[in-house]
Amino acid sequence: MSMQQQGQQKNKYLYVLSDISDIVSSSLSDKEILDGVLWELGNVIDLDVCWVQKYSPGNKTLMLVVQHGLPDGIIKELEAVTVGTDVIGVVAQTRKPLFCNDMANDANYRWESAVNNGYLSFIASPVISGGQLLGLVGGFSTKAGIFTVNELKLISAVSSSISEVCSRVKCGHEDSEVARQQDEITHTHLFLSALSHELKTPLTAIIASTGLLVEELDKKHEAVLLKLAQNISRSAVSLQNRLNELISLSKNKDESYGIAKKNFDFSMLAAEVADQVLSLAKQKKQTLNLEVAPYIKINADDQRIEQVLLNLLSNAIKFTPEGGQIFLRADKDGNRLVVNVQDTGPGIPNEEKRKLFVPYYHPSTDRSGIPGLGLGLAISKQIVELHGGAIWVQSEVGKGSIFSFSLPIHE
Repeated sequence: MSMQQQGQQKNKYLYVLSDISDIVSSSLSDKEILDGVLWELGNVIDLDVCWVQKYSPGNKTLMLVVQHGLPDGIIKELEAVTVGTDVIGVVAQTRKPLFCNDMANDANYRWESAVNNGYLSFIASPVISGGQLLGLVGGFSTKAGIFTVNELKLISAVSSSISEVCSRVKCGHEDSEVARQQDEITHTHLFLSALSHELKTPLTAIIASTGLLVEELDKKHEAVLLKLAQNISRSAVSLQNRLNELISLSKNKDESYGIAKKNFDFSMLAAEVADQVLSLAKQKKQTLNLEVAPYIKINADDQRIEQVLLNLLSNAIKFTPEGGQIFLRADKDGNRLVVNVQDTGPGIPNEEKRKLFVPYYHPSTDRSGIPGLGLGLAISKQIVELHGGAIWVQSEVGKGSIFSFSLPIHE
């Protein structure tokens, strides 16, 4: 290419960047902006097909947002590309623009499906802003050897100009997923309201009946039966409190709860809760191990902390296979109480851990296939945090899980 031709090409590219700048600053929707940018880019560097992907940091995936002319097979490939995998995933990982002028013979960048569709060259650039990966712009050409450093600079400049748009734009399936989640939450609220009201009447009768039963057994000094009846009564009252909360939740759509602190012995509470769930563990031939230091006095809401313990232990029993082991451990660590509930279940994938405490979240691969409303851990998290504590999970697939929380002791 002569000096004159190079000068003409640079001027052409500057004009295109100016046009793209006008498109980006226009009042068009984000997807219309990206569509216009691709049209300009494809024309100026002779791309047969091109696309924009948005980066999702949660699952480290590039998701297809807008494309021009891609074959169906390649569309499916580009709908979700994990960073670090395949050619495009590597471009995103290195965060450097690159081109390949002979995909059929370049071992480093051979793209089999693209070659099979007649494309010989490709060019791509990550979209970066403030050191953060936001997306990727790429394109194919049926011609070999057409890209140079000038085209690389151009696509890099285009990527920079659309960084703000990429941070805003949503994929179509993201929009539908948000709508689906909102619809699911609405139905959940209606379900909770109906369920709570339906259960209140029979539960009131159970509480009254067990109260009378406790009185009679106490008079007859039936220690074993009295203890079982007391467990039933305590659990029924706790369930009634939870149902009242669910009614409030369904009406107000507010997951915040009040706490009423008092001084009590956590060690005794832990033993009582362990008694409540022991029969559940025995039904699955599980061993429930209680390793709690004696006389741990804390200032907290005993009913709320009982709720957290019940939820964590019930989950551990539910998700641990028959014959497994459950451990409830608690001890002081300086001026804090640290509680661990460990199971020998299947464990939780890393990508699921941070979502476990989100209301209504259902893991894509449930640990046991057992359905739930997705509220227990979210409520537990809120209760613990209202006490000035923290809750977390450690888990490895195939090696079980440890759900832990800490509370200030305030002795």
